[in-house]
Amino acid sequence: MFGDFGTTGRAQHAVARAMTKWAAAPGHRTDALVTTGDNVYPDGAPARFRRALDAPYAGLRRSAPMWVTLGNHDVADGHGRAQLGHLGLPSLPYSKRLPGAELLFLDANRVDGAQARWLRARLAAPGPPFRAVVFHQPAWSCSEHGSTAAVDRLWVPIFERYRVALVLNGHDHNYQRYTSRRGVTYVVTGGGGAALYPVRDGCRTPARAAAVSKHHFTAVQITGGTLTLTAVAATGAVLDRAVIRR
Repeated sequence: MFGDFGTTGRAQHAVARAMTKWAAAPGHRTDALVTTGDNVYPDGAPARFRRALDAPYAGLRRSAPMWVTLGNHDVADGHGRAQLGHLGLPSLPYSKRLPGAELLFLDANRVDGAQARWLRARLAAPGPPFRAVVFHQPAWSCSEHGSTAAVDRLWVPIFERYRVALVLNGHDHNYQRYTSRRGVTYVVTGGGGAALYPVRDGCRTPARAAAVSKHHFTAVQITGGTLTLTAVAATGAVLDRAVIRR
């Protein structure tokens, strides 16, 4: 999982190399590359797809698909549908499954009741032990952009009611992890390559478990009823680790 990356700059390539090294380590494998948006800077132009989406992750994508949500930069000039088409993906919202997990991708550029109804119907249906919801503008953040009021009003009550395992966001260029009282883990993973933002204190959020302003990706591994989340810096250093059990 990674976001806010598609700059084609040195930091993006450093994170991509760290991802490749992590995936090659004993006991690891890559089933999917999942992005939290702002995949193609500055305006989502199709001419940048190859350099921003394809080339840095070519080795990983030989064995794994790239599943994305769209950030504000991706849709700035109306190219969001073209990006999804380039990756062979349907329009948002959509869902994908892996062994033991379902990923639900939303479009937080247009937080609305229609997506809330879609989300509620998916979560109310029988499914795997772990469900993760992926969108760009964060439910909870204490940084440059901060929490997203419309998300908090329309979608967060659904995450909490159905106790989803993970909510994965970007938009703020750093790593943050929060845990709600009902046990929902909210992660901002926006350190994929764009210039970093500082993390602040004193915001109104659930309990903050970790925060660091470094370029990174977030690995998620599921073994039976255990999900292990690991934030890994571009240097390969582990920044944070959490275990969720179902």
